[in-house]
Amino acid sequence: MARPGGATGRRQEAGRRALAGGLGAVLACAVVASAGCGAGTPSGPPKSVPRFLDAYVRPDGRVARPDQGGDTVSEGQAYGLLLAEANGDDSAFRRIWAWTRDHLELRSGLFAYHADAAGRVLSRQPASDADVLIAWALLRYGGQGAAAMHRAGRQVAAAILAHEVTTGPHGMPVLTAGPWATGRPASLDPSYWSLTALQGLARLTGQQEWTRLASSAVSITRTLTRNGRLLPPDWAALSSSGVLRAEPAPDGSQPQTQYGPDAQRTVVWFATSCDAGVRKLAARWWPMLQTANRAHALSLRPDGNVLNGTPAPLALVASAAAAHAAGDDHATTDLLHGATAVQRAHPTYYGGAWDALGSVLLTSRGLGAC
Repeated sequence: MARPGGATGRRQEAGRRALAGGLGAVLACAVVASAGCGAGTPSGPPKSVPRFLDAYVRPDGRVARPDQGGDTVSEGQAYGLLLAEANGDDSAFRRIWAWTRDHLELRSGLFAYHADAAGRVLSRQPASDADVLIAWALLRYGGQGAAAMHRAGRQVAAAILAHEVTTGPHGMPVLTAGPWATGRPASLDPSYWSLTALQGLARLTGQQEWTRLASSAVSITRTLTRNGRLLPPDWAALSSSGVLRAEPAPDGSQPQTQYGPDAQRTVVWFATSCDAGVRKLAARWWPMLQTANRAHALSLRPDGNVLNGTPAPLALVASAAAAHAAGDDHATTDLLHGATAVQRAHPTYYGGAWDALGSVLLTSRGLGAC
């Protein structure tokens, strides 16, 4: 069963629409030029965090996707929680959590993936990326009512271990894409493996199963990418015999294996790991991503050939992350400014979220600090 809602396909369609609005001029300035772009250059990337909260978090705490019909996904609620916490906005954090709990929380302790603009659930299937980040955000929170948030975070963490984990090669635990994905073949989305969040959950819950999940994520990603010689795929499958293979999205939204709007998150999570060996793996993706046509492309083949050259903020953030891991600070800064420029020229929920997350993860502010 595919992830509910065809998320990968919708992200690609949103990216195609980003060609409108004169982005060629924006990219010529902010992406391929290495020295400043004059008065039109976006100011420091950290401002993208309050911009995202102001633009996409509704007064009741729902994180809306206006470019996709005004709906909401659990992933967006998770991003909202993390960004509110990173921005020190306790009021926004509490509102986002209250809406998430009241509208998306399931009896299992996980969260329904998809709701409409009125808050009516459209898909009750959870997505483990959202569940992991929600648990991590709740356990990180230090504002008013923190004790209750921490209890809720521990409950979500326990539900993930109970419902979203399968057994991989050599008996290692593997985080799958959701409860629907734990059978055989198991469906895996490597971009769901936020190593910082997994290690954070190990520390905050005292449960070392989270450390084992982080270790399996690294091991599987090394296998899928031939130790960094290929880019990570959006999706992969784990067979009953323990064989791993990259594959197209299980919902049928893409016809071939690709490095696209899901897999680009893998590069960010790995490049911002506190493990030097993992950052070294992320640095191996920089040679494939450093040319301008690849750095901003919505999707590539795992070997780096361009599939869809549409400029996308997350693609630029991922390329910035690879540059960061490789020690190229100048390219990191340029690419993060490029992501902000593309987002400002054609605002989207997903682009705004990753423009903001990239700024805090790659500039040693908040979430990215080891």
